[in-house]
Amino acid sequence: MGTRALIGYLDTDGDTRLTSTYNHYDGYPSNLGKGLENFYDNDAKAEEIANVGYISYLDPETGKWDAVNKQKPEVDQLPDDFNEAMMEIAAIVDSFGAGYGYIWDNENEEWITVKNTGIRGMAEDLEMQLAHLKDKFSILPDQPEQTMKENEGNMSVVDKAKEALQGKENFQAYIKSLTKDVELNGQDTYADYTVDDWEEDYISNGFGSYSDMEMDEAFVRQMKYRAGIIK
Repeated sequence: MGTRALIGYLDTDGDTRLTSTYNHYDGYPSNLGKGLENFYDNDAKAEEIANVGYISYLDPETGKWDAVNKQKPEVDQLPDDFNEAMMEIAAIVDSFGAGYGYIWDNENEEWITVKNTGIRGMAEDLEMQLAHLKDKFSILPDQPEQTMKENEGNMSVVDKAKEALQGKENFQAYIKSLTKDVELNGQDTYADYTVDDWEEDYISNGFGSYSDMEMDEAFVRQMKYRAGIIK
């Protein structure tokens, strides 16, 4: 059966990051989960399997895997905030189209399993299962105002989007989607975006919704843009 899954190695020694491999067939716990527990149940083996990149099927009885495609594993730097990091991991699992995510916890040296019940549901599950890792994540100290102004000109469009949309529902999923778009098509499209532009893009791509008043304002703004009144 084509039950997709993500196999991830969560590294919290130093910079926190997730290395992920896509698994295409039979990704449910009684198959892939069993194979990981039986044959990839130590840190070295878990890191090895998470770095494969693409797996068609992993045999739970032998631990051997097959692949019809070759691709590099996905490596994602995680946010410094624990809860945001769990949202990011959930968004990555969802972006793989995965029904399950198997995450190696290198602190306790064990696999944890999350079922895709939606990004928020998975994030809450991860927060409970990985609560012991909270001290591995730390929020960076606030920058002095002058330093922030000096750095503003060097911010990437993804950083600007994060600053404009921080705290919104599905924030991490939108940033994930934006990052992939920038990687594929460059950042010129977003170079002159204002806070209003980021919010409109966030909503128009299905990550949020307008209130009635905001919808009216957005429509007027769009008409003015088409008419050349605003740019």
